[in-house]
Amino acid sequence: MFGLLVVGAVVGLAGALLHPLGRVVRVPVALALGMAGAALAFYTGRALHLFTDGQLLGWGAAIVGAALLVAVWGVARPRR
Repeated sequence: MFGLLVVGAVVGLAGALLHPLGRVVRVPVALALGMAGAALAFYTGRALHLFTDGQLLGWGAAIVGAALLVAVWGVARPRR
């Protein structure tokens, strides 16, 4: 669980810094969204029996989920 959150935070931070629209997501929000996206993708995949514990696909799902949640948040959030 801890490793999953660390991976989500790192991917969230990278997503905030490398977002194609610029710095549209603040760093604390990106960290939280990355962790949430990683956990959501990982546990959803396990619940749907797409992978089991210890398979590499679980880490891939966590990385993709974290990146997607940060990207969607950066595009969909209202501008000030």
